[in-house]
Amino acid sequence: MRKELTERLRDVEDEIAKSIIYVRSIERRKALMEIYALAKSIRCDLERAETKKELGLLEYGVENVRERFRRIINYARAGYGGIPKTEDSLTHEIAQRYYTPLNATDHHFTGNFIRLTDMTVQFMEGMRADFNVAYQTEIGNLTSPWTRVANVMLQLAEFLSELMRRKSKRERVRNKSKGHYGVIDYDEPIHTVIDFNRIPIDEQPLNSLLGNTYNLARDKARSVGRPELTNRIITTGIYVIPERKSKLAKREILTKDPTLSYEYRFRSPKYF
Repeated sequence: MRKELTERLRDVEDEIAKSIIYVRSIERRKALMEIYALAKSIRCDLERAETKKELGLLEYGVENVRERFRRIINYARAGYGGIPKTEDSLTHEIAQRYYTPLNATDHHFTGNFIRLTDMTVQFMEGMRADFNVAYQTEIGNLTSPWTRVANVMLQLAEFLSELMRRKSKRERVRNKSKGHYGVIDYDEPIHTVIDFNRIPIDEQPLNSLLGNTYNLARDKARSVGRPELTNRIITTGIYVIPERKSKLAKREILTKDPTLSYEYRFRSPKYF
């Protein structure tokens, strides 16, 4: 419900921004601007809900949360698809929010990833990790028979991968792209734009992406050749496997050489 309301409010903002220049009446312009300001304030408050949850979590004590989070890091490092039932309720609560195999929302992945937020970066700063970036949008927004895209091949790859899963245009497409094996730090460059061979071609520091998710959504829209989809991307996220390299990270040349990356992609069952 919260996500749907956020998207509807963003649509209201977009419609007002497009149509206000055609309104001649000063009174109507003022009314539209008041509606725009109200919609934006409500949407921003909803988007700050994650920060409010983290502040509430820290009321248990920073050291208590840090100790529980350290256990989750160990499970992720060891490749566990969950955590033991013997763990206390606070550990389970933290894992369900930040450990992707247990997350029931848009941040769910079967891989042993931990989602990076301002709080989790504080607990993991200085650790080496395998970085991944993911996004989610409706497949109807991603593919269009009328709109020419800037990156035809990458959009075709996205479309075929979803077609093979028999998704209708109202369903959502979720994909993640492999980054580099680096250090968790606010100044660490994170890949945001990739080409058809899954090779990163643009990056931004982690601090700017956590502080402004619009930057990440804009660059992911550029990746699929549809910059206008920036406001249609539902969810973005940065995920790490702490102190363990994935299968692709162990063969680093596959993320740098276009020919080898192309061959590897078609050997694997999924494009991203």
